[in-house]
Amino acid sequence: MKTKSILLAVLATIISITFLASCKKYVDGPMISLRSKKARVTGDWKLESATSNGNDITSSFNSNFEWNIEGDETFKMKAVGSGTLLTEITGTWKFGEDKDDIYFTPSGGTETSYRITRLKNKELWFYNTLSNGDKIAYKLKQ
Repeated sequence: MKTKSILLAVLATIISITFLASCKKYVDGPMISLRSKKARVTGDWKLESATSNGNDITSSFNSNFEWNIEGDETFKMKAVGSGTLLTEITGTWKFGEDKDDIYFTPSGGTETSYRITRLKNKELWFYNTLSNGDKIAYKLKQ
């Protein structure tokens, strides 16, 4: 009887772990979140690092890049260097149908798609692939 109870507990644990692993939406997590994807993506973000085909290119930005992603599906991206605003871009954003992608469309510009690999309360990782095949990946923090 005791062996049967232990076997059932082990089986229930294995099934639970398998189910939770299938809930993972993004490659780099999180496993599960109580906040909606929209709630997690909105906020003020700062560039933590950037890579091109796996090579660190963070230092080539020479300024602080900040994104403000709003719940009304608008965004503002600005670059600040030595306390001076270098550039500011505003526009709209939206998720792709499966919410694996996020699209940014600058005012008067063309839409750019980014694949989300991590979306946590304080971390947003995404990348896009340029027309020449280069993969540019960004890691943002709140």
